[in-house]
Amino acid sequence: MLNSIPIEWYAFGPLILFASNGLIHLLFGVAVYFDARSQDKYPPTGSIFVKPIIWGIATLVGGVFVAAVYWLMHHSTLRKV
Repeated sequence: MLNSIPIEWYAFGPLILFASNGLIHLLFGVAVYFDARSQDKYPPTGSIFVKPIIWGIATLVGGVFVAAVYWLMHHSTLRKV
């Protein structure tokens, strides 16, 4: 059964994982950017530390972990207003 699959098809597994990971980073990056931009409209609770574009780029690079840090800093009950 395993030998009936051509060796070229084995490259599609990592390719699908890589593409889905890139898509997740892109979606989280865009979502964090637009959320941070909407946060800047409210001066007392605006974006923390950096501008929205930096949050978006950091989320593109860092993915879900940076998005979680952003959420903790901006939307969590741990945040002091």
